[in-house]
Amino acid sequence: MPFTTLRLSDRISLIQETGVANFMRCNIWHVRGRDCDLVIDTGMGLGPLKNWVLNDSNRPLKAICTHCHFDHMGSLHEFDCRLGHRAEAHIFADPTPSAAVYSGDWARIEIVNPKVHPDFQPETWAITPAPLTGYLDEGDVLDLGDVAYHVLHVPGHSPGSIALWDPKSRTVFSGDAVYDGDLLDGLYHSDPATYQLTLERLRDLDAEVFHGGHYPSFGKARLHEIVDAYLRGGQTMGSVIDWYNGVKATIGDVYAPQDWSNASRG
Repeated sequence: MPFTTLRLSDRISLIQETGVANFMRCNIWHVRGRDCDLVIDTGMGLGPLKNWVLNDSNRPLKAICTHCHFDHMGSLHEFDCRLGHRAEAHIFADPTPSAAVYSGDWARIEIVNPKVHPDFQPETWAITPAPLTGYLDEGDVLDLGDVAYHVLHVPGHSPGSIALWDPKSRTVFSGDAVYDGDLLDGLYHSDPATYQLTLERLRDLDAEVFHGGHYPSFGKARLHEIVDAYLRGGQTMGSVIDWYNGVKATIGDVYAPQDWSNASRG
């Protein structure tokens, strides 16, 4: 199977792309609504994601990319409705390896299991272009009929990073603006000063559950710990190769799907 699905609640499921290292695997969120569903981020595109989601839904789908990096936009092209921030529209339309951050050390570390994906060749792998069909920005609202998600522009990790905020359930889908791991503010279009403002904003948000772009979901107390650590100069990724070697040394099967059924829920 190209994916596994964990159902966190009646509304929210977490889809995991199999064969991708668990420290790089993007969280793909399927959010069910009365009138339509959201797919938030789309993984590396190593399997047919849209068909997988349609096995669990007969409603119209809107695919949202929180930002334009290779591990989040791989299957975006499969969807008819493709939404993201205008600041990164040119990258979705022309996702060259360097623009989508699949270059340098990121292309050298082994993040795809050759036993699961024997045809994957990191030297030639390319993301399929997926021009956005619409734009999302601060203040926009995605109304699913029985729940409405407010769009937050949360730049710093990338210039067009967005998050989705449901004030009723106090739940945030935060993409890579924040997750429970080493944060990344050193990419070619990252901005640490802006990132600090974004993290301070998320810390001050009256949210109880954060569904990040990677790793398990977490609550407000953990969010404060992550942000405070970052502001003290920690919680960041330095050398990609050193980080990769350190993670491999502490994890057994790096390709095993993670059971996050007991993670914080929304």
